[in-house]
Amino acid sequence: MKRLILGSFLIILVLVSGLGIWGWQQWTGPGPSAGHNSEPVLLEIPQGMTLSAAADTLVGRGLLRHRRIFLLGARAVGQDRGLRAGLYQLQMGASARDLLTNLTSGQTVQIRLTIAEGLDATEVARIMSRELGFSSAQFLAAADSLVRAEALNGTLLDGARAMAVLNVAELDSILSLASRQVVRHFHWCEGYLAPDTYLFSAGTEAIKAAAHLIEIQMDRLDSALALASGKTTVYNSPHQLLTLASIVEAEARRQDERPLISAVYSNRLRRNWRLEADPTVAYILEKRGKRMFYRDLEVESPYNAYRVRGLPPGPIGNPGLAALLASALPDSSCDAMYFVSDGQGGHIFSSTARQHQEAVQRYRKSKAAERRRNKSE
Repeated sequence: MKRLILGSFLIILVLVSGLGIWGWQQWTGPGPSAGHNSEPVLLEIPQGMTLSAAADTLVGRGLLRHRRIFLLGARAVGQDRGLRAGLYQLQMGASARDLLTNLTSGQTVQIRLTIAEGLDATEVARIMSRELGFSSAQFLAAADSLVRAEALNGTLLDGARAMAVLNVAELDSILSLASRQVVRHFHWCEGYLAPDTYLFSAGTEAIKAAAHLIEIQMDRLDSALALASGKTTVYNSPHQLLTLASIVEAEARRQDERPLISAVYSNRLRRNWRLEADPTVAYILEKRGKRMFYRDLEVESPYNAYRVRGLPPGPIGNPGLAALLASALPDSSCDAMYFVSDGQGGHIFSSTARQHQEAVQRYRKSKAAERRRNKSE
């Protein structure tokens, strides 16, 4: 009897040991092979997905043989609730253990996107939406709420991060009025979305993406303000500096001209002239890069720099660091009051109205000659 019990125990021990070895091999050994295809597999883990559902997906995609081994292994190492949402790049042949490590690491596929200088908030939202999957409306709502909340709770009203001379209610009123007068909808986040090239993890939420862009722009604004510290400026707040920089960004085509364009607008502001900046009207009418007409300059809006003295209530796009620095510290040697395109990608700067009109005539003659040459070819 003892021999029978001992024999049964040994058989059970061998079976358990064999099962344990087999399980360990399935847990740590190579997974299913894709044959000659060694391309990685992209697998999306949605927010709220359970580990059991993820295991079913792995089996369905041919990445995992035994879902139970995967689930038991996850429980054994304390990662049965560690699944993190996102888009993952997984390799065929990876062990169940390595698959779990990937899916709980949060190291999702990185998405590279570029926000060019001068784009407005709506254009930025379209890029973010296209690349990261949330809607443009979600991004804009998140960005607007972040900037407005900072203004309300005072973090934008102290020190270098002062939001504006206008209080929140006043700016809300102006934005509402501007939106009623023209088709464009104005956003609190306009100007506060830093242009740059970014790497975002797939599955990044709209609020986190917006917060990242805003934080970088705020840091850049701080740097520009520090550059002009102690100097007499034409802007009364960081928000106004951001507004001026957005106009400079819209006008500049060459890096070396930003301080000169900033100087022209600064000179006009000091003399209480209207800025008469075409980009403000193009922004209102959503005609950036399109042909402008004289009738466009008559549009009723607090943003129309042809009709209103001083700076508009807010930015007309999102300026880059170079425009911010140039606007904070314009070229002090420039006494120009006017500038016009030279037809070669730059501008001609003039101190008097007469010089400016002569430059305008030369530009028009060169454009007329160019049109005649194009017709004759």
